[in-house]
Amino acid sequence: MIIREATKDDIMSVTKVSTASFQQEALSLQLSERDLNVEPPGYDLEAMTQYMIEELTCYVIEQDKHIVGAIVLTLTGDDYARIDRVFVHPDRQGQGIGKALIQYVEAQSPHVRIWELETSTHQTRNIRFYKQLGFQVVYESEDEVCFVKRTKAKPSTHCFEEQSCEGWQAYGVNASFLAVTNSNVSSLDASNCNFSQSRFRNINFRNSTFSDLNLSGSQFNFVTMRENARTIQMHYSNLSGATFNQCDLTNVTLTGCDVEGMTINGVPIDTLISTKRGET
Repeated sequence: MIIREATKDDIMSVTKVSTASFQQEALSLQLSERDLNVEPPGYDLEAMTQYMIEELTCYVIEQDKHIVGAIVLTLTGDDYARIDRVFVHPDRQGQGIGKALIQYVEAQSPHVRIWELETSTHQTRNIRFYKQLGFQVVYESEDEVCFVKRTKAKPSTHCFEEQSCEGWQAYGVNASFLAVTNSNVSSLDASNCNFSQSRFRNINFRNSTFSDLNLSGSQFNFVTMRENARTIQMHYSNLSGATFNQCDLTNVTLTGCDVEGMTINGVPIDTLISTKRGET
C-alpha cells in the first residue's frame, strides 16, 4: 500500500471511491431520512473533491496503482485537527485501510494535540472502530457521536481552548492569520476588522453582523446562507467583479443594484432582460 498526498489528477478517482463508499453505507443502513454523517454533502461531486484537495489536507491510499481510499483533514493552527472524512471502496473494506490512513496522518502531524471527528449513531461499526484507535466519546445525541483524541504534544502559544468568550469586546486587535475551528461565534458583531489571511472552518456564524469590512480576495466555499426561513442580507456592498459558480441563487432578490456588465452563463444581463421583454 502507498499513502500520498492527493493531487488534482486524483479528483475523478477519489470521487468514484467516495461515491461508492458512502452510497454503499447508506444502502446498508436503509435510513428513512438522509443522515449527513452517512451521506455527507457533495460526496459524489467532483467539485467537492477538488475543494478538499486544494483547500484542505487530503491523502489517498493506493493498492496495485489504484486509489482505494482517502482521508480528508482540516488542520487549524498547530494544535487542532479534524478528520472530516475517511472512506474506503466497498471492495477493499475490512483490510485495515482506514486504520492505516488514520495512523499515517497522526504520524504526519505529531504537533497536533487534539484530533476530533464525528460519525452517525447508526454507524455502530464506525463507533467501535474509532474507540479501538484511541478516540473517546465526548458527545452523543440521537443523530451523531463526537470523538476526541488528545496527544502528549505541547500546546503552542496564543492558544484558546474550550473557553467562553461570550460578551467579550475587542478593540484595535489585529486578527490576521487567525485560525478558528469547531467554535460557536453566532451573533458576532464585526466592524472595521482586519481578518486578512484568516481561515474559518466548521463555524456557526448564525445571526452575525459584518460591517465596514474589506473582504477582497476572499473565498466562500460550500457555505450555507439560508436555513429554514433565515436568509442572508447584503446592503450597500461592493460585489463588482465577483464570481458565483454552481451556486443556488433561487429566489435571490436584487433591488437598486448596479448590474452593468453582469453576465449569467456568459450572457450579458442586458441581453437577457431585452429578450424577456421581447425587445429587438
